[in-house]
Amino acid sequence: MKTIFSFVVFAALLAGIFACEDRDDNLDAPNIRIRNTSNLRFLSVGVNNDSVIYENVAADGFSDYKAFITAFEALPFSVATDSATFNFTPPATAQEPLPVGLYTYEINFSEEGEVQLTFRID
Repeated sequence: MKTIFSFVVFAALLAGIFACEDRDDNLDAPNIRIRNTSNLRFLSVGVNNDSVIYENVAADGFSDYKAFITAFEALPFSVATDSATFNFTPPATAQEPLPVGLYTYEINFSEEGEVQLTFRID
């Protein structure tokens, strides 16, 4: 009986070890999510001329990750809130495409109402 119990415990542990995988193990493209660090609710965030759209990102909340064919540390986007629409245009500097991985665009607004973008590697 002890042998059977030991085998079952060992098999369960072994299965658990091989079943574990990182959240970025099965990616085939850069994946970006939005973090809303403002106190406004984002109705939508349209990235790269609305080729990718995130909807309903709560204040101080996160969106789901979305895959991009090609992504950079900064892409143009627009943010629609309950009261206004804000646009962000990245500076005209050379950027290298992002490798496959998980990334976050943290979006906030300055006191003057300018869009602020912080890029994070997850």
